[in-house]
Formats: sequence, structure tokens, C-alpha cells
Amino acid sequence: MTNISRLLVLSLILCSLPFHCQAPLNHEAIQQSPKDFVQQFYGWYLPLALKGTEEPAQNLALREKSGNFSKEVYEALKEDSDAQAKADGEIVGLDFDPFLATQDPCEHYVLGKATGDGERYEIPIFAVCSGKQSKRPDVVAQVERREGSWVFINFYYPKVGGDLLSILKRLRKDPLPQGR
Repeated sequence: MTNISRLLVLSLILCSLPFHCQAPLNHEAIQQSPKDFVQQFYGWYLPLALKGTEEPAQNLALREKSGNFSKEVYEALKEDSDAQAKADGEIVGLDFDPFLATQDPCEHYVLGKATGDGERYEIPIFAVCSGKQSKRPDVVAQVERREGSWVFINFYYPKVGGDLLSILKRLRKDPLPQGR
């Protein structure tokens, strides 16, 4: 058998093997959508908030889901939590749940349409209390892709105005108890 014949036979054998040639993976398609990220967090968080544990649910989120928050949001919430832990029975920081914008969570929350530019999105979150969905969002979660993952970078409160980072910044400047 000549070298050319051997190459032909080898080529035929190789061509008959079941090779699975794939196009390069589309990383956008396999990465989690911003809405899925927010839904997963709220699916995990709401049962904790409804349970009413001794420790505020947002503290558990900081401890168990710290990677879900930007450094700015994490540090601002941690500072608020630490200040509250040092206060003797008085509210010195947030007096509402920062992720639900309430003191009394509803039984269910639904997400509205995500709007954004590919790297940063805003996702409205509507409370459903006694089977009725609020007309306006209770919270708008702002997320951003950082280092290949989504993180919360702020929370806006359309019904009362303001946003989490601004409120926490103001509270740091005025550490007196709320309700004065």
C-alpha cells in the first residue's frame, strides 16, 4: 500500500467517526439573565422575610448572599446593620426592609419588564397582597453585570421616593434615631 493509499484509507476512517463539531458557545445565551438573577434572589429572600426571624432578613442576605451585592450596596447595608446592632432598642438606621420597601411583607412579589442596555438593568418589583398586585412598583432593583455576574447596585422606591444608597448616606450623616 502506498503512502497515498494509506492517507486515503485513514481519511475515510476519520470521516466516518462521529465527530461533534460545535460552533463556539454563545456566552450571552448561557449566562443568567438579569431578570432571572433578581427572581432567584427574591425567591430565596421572601420566605426569610415572611418567616419573621429574630435577625432581620436583610442581615441574612448580607451574610449568605454577599456576592449578590455591589461593594457599595454591601458596605452601606453592613454599616447600617452594625449601627442598628449597637443601638439599644432604638431604630438608628433603616426602618423598613430595603429589598421589599416595607415593614410588613406581602405574600408574593412579581417582577415587571427589565429595561436596560445590556450591562445595567432596572427591574420593577410589585407586591401582591391578599391577591391584589400593586399598580406601581414597590421597589425597582438596579442590577449591573460585573466580572461576568449580576449584582444589585441600588434599589429605588417609587412610592415614597429616593433610593437605598442615598437614604443610607443621609442616615450616616444624621445618626439620630428615626421618628424624632
